[in-house]
Amino acid sequence: MSAADSASLEPEHSVTKHASEKLTSVSSASIDASQDIPNEQKKVIRPADGLFGWIPTLAVMVNYMFIFGASNSYGVFSTYYLNEKFVGTSATTLSWIGTLITSLMLGCNIATGALADKFGYRLTAYIGTVLCTAAYILASFAKEVWQLILSQGVLFGIGASFLIAPSLSIPPQWFSKYRGLASGVAVAGSSFGGLWFTAATQAMIDNLGSPWALRILGILTFAITSLMNLLYFRRVPARPRKSLFELSAAKRLVFWLISLEACAIYTGYWALTFYIGTTARQLGGTMQDGSNLLLVLNAGSAIGRILAGMIADKFGNMNTLFLSLILTVVIEMPLWMKAQSIGLLYALCALYGMISPTFISINPVIVSTQFDTNVLASVMGMTNLFAGLGVLAGNLSQGAIFDKYDHREQFTNTIVFSAMFMLFAAIVVFVMRIHVLNKQENDNSSLVRRLLTKI
Repeated sequence: MSAADSASLEPEHSVTKHASEKLTSVSSASIDASQDIPNEQKKVIRPADGLFGWIPTLAVMVNYMFIFGASNSYGVFSTYYLNEKFVGTSATTLSWIGTLITSLMLGCNIATGALADKFGYRLTAYIGTVLCTAAYILASFAKEVWQLILSQGVLFGIGASFLIAPSLSIPPQWFSKYRGLASGVAVAGSSFGGLWFTAATQAMIDNLGSPWALRILGILTFAITSLMNLLYFRRVPARPRKSLFELSAAKRLVFWLISLEACAIYTGYWALTFYIGTTARQLGGTMQDGSNLLLVLNAGSAIGRILAGMIADKFGNMNTLFLSLILTVVIEMPLWMKAQSIGLLYALCALYGMISPTFISINPVIVSTQFDTNVLASVMGMTNLFAGLGVLAGNLSQGAIFDKYDHREQFTNTIVFSAMFMLFAAIVVFVMRIHVLNKQENDNSSLVRRLLTKI
């Protein structure tokens, strides 16, 4: 295991000093991680890579089903709102609902992440459970678009941010050697959630109507996440903090590169999720075709996120992320732009789902290798602020482009917009990789040789 992989187990300054050394034992890693924790709390620390770590990790996976399941399956509501309930409303206006779910979920994480580190994982998660449930129930009584924007969009997004704050930090702190795999398994829950959320939401809308679909989703969210929150254990107790935010992180270039990369990815990523159902309708498909395409997209994502974690453990986090972003552009532009049949859309969703969302597995691991375990929720929250801004700018821009330049008849300009931001994110990852390599001490090899190093 490289020193980068043990960054969450050692103080930041020792990572670069011992970049070529391996940890000699799990116990020594625990000692490094606990050096600033009072003696009476050290006995609480459990070793990294133990079986116990899979308990909170699997709890995170289940909660991800409900956190991201709502955003990953929003395409069902988007297609219903755009083509059935609010036909005369612009795509830009309707895009506010799904946009706010994800942008506030990530953007508010700058505050909820710090609160999770300061006041505890479980308390933060339970606040999220209550807010998300309330959002669903209130949305079920909405008659106007603005009411859905405030409930299904704003309130749910804020609630999801309270849930996601501790969830992002748990898998990386429990694992070192298998950190990528654990993160991949956890975030695969978002895709599994997207699978059954999509199928269940479509079935409920068809048979019970959208109000009862929202109410049932609210009840399920409250019941399941309440149980999973009980299993949110920290491996290392939090150190006392003088300030709520980890402002020292902003002094490092790697923080800004991670933030820029996340912003660019989220600016371009959601286009296919939001508009694949409408694309199917333009090709003569039905509402059910749109729902089935989202099912394929989420199924591919579930597989891809787990594989991404395994590949990243073997070949490096940044290597894997860079390659996946390049492949995403290669897949998205020709297959979506030239699609003339529903069958080609299924191929697009399967490939896009497997390759594009690897950043969701890998970004938390990159943060955990560059920053101390004790402040992971705070630093991830700070980087997610930029991801949330990317969602906000990207989704609203895509809605406007679809209305004004694609005239709601095609997606050529929307596709180009999405793909170019994914390509820009790949360039940022490449620059970040060079920066991290150049920061390593006592390495006199050539740039070409260093670029082949696993990072």
